[in-house]
Amino acid sequence: MQGPCKLSRWVLSVAVGAWGLALLGAPLANAESIQDHDFRTSDGVRLHYLEAGQGEPTLVFVPGWLMPARIFEGQLASLSERHRVVVLDPRSQGQSELFAGPHTAARRAADIAEFVKHIKPQTFVLVGWSLGVMESLDYVERTRPQELRGLVLVDNSIGEASPPRPAAATNGPPTQPQTRTQKMLAFARGLFASPPSGDLLRTVEESVLRVPPAVAAELLAKPYPREYYKEAIYRAQVPVLYAIRPRFADQGAALTAHLSTARVTIYPSAGHALFVDAVQDFNADVERFLDELPRS
Repeated sequence: MQGPCKLSRWVLSVAVGAWGLALLGAPLANAESIQDHDFRTSDGVRLHYLEAGQGEPTLVFVPGWLMPARIFEGQLASLSERHRVVVLDPRSQGQSELFAGPHTAARRAADIAEFVKHIKPQTFVLVGWSLGVMESLDYVERTRPQELRGLVLVDNSIGEASPPRPAAATNGPPTQPQTRTQKMLAFARGLFASPPSGDLLRTVEESVLRVPPAVAAELLAKPYPREYYKEAIYRAQVPVLYAIRPRFADQGAALTAHLSTARVTIYPSAGHALFVDAVQDFNADVERFLDELPRS
């Protein structure tokens, strides 16, 4: 569907026991081509990441709140056929080290900067999902990386237009789970429009339960007004792909009105993890975006 908003098209698209951290290392699709790596940050924290493929620009993925790198297994398996794909497990998430100290916005942005420096891409496209959108844009605003060639921002507010409306409350008796474990498991399962593979869902559930409550809360406390992220996009001066559900459509329209190199793709039938629910469509959209990037 192409119109005045320049929307490129419409596509169709957490009671868990202690599974243990070994589950987070369960085999991925095309596991033989996906490598596990670690590096140490400047404050001594061990961060884990996954890597597959070769080819520039490198695709650097930053997952969302409490999420493991493995949630991008569909991208590691497919996009790595033409590109180097690297996915960070942010500190205290996935297989990275649980950190007892602060998880400030500045520290998380520094983690991304040190990650990029560690993997040494010639050029790269930064892909942030959910909270990873905010943290990726914060990193870009703070560091202005010269090797950055594009941004893929997946299903979060970008500070444009009006904030999206909260999800409508359902009528009837209260059905919300009471314990934190039940709430976190419901959150994990609610990321998907359709249940993913059992291994992937269990890995996501393990990841959200692993993060201590105080850390989980701190990660959501970003010290900026929403306009900070909008301004970061425009100052980056690179093409943008905004992959979203319909609730962010107004922000997508404002983005394309202000940035001629922005493209917006809406996934009306997908959940928040739209790159899992609509993996083929999402990967094709990313490939198309990469093919359209200016040649340097």
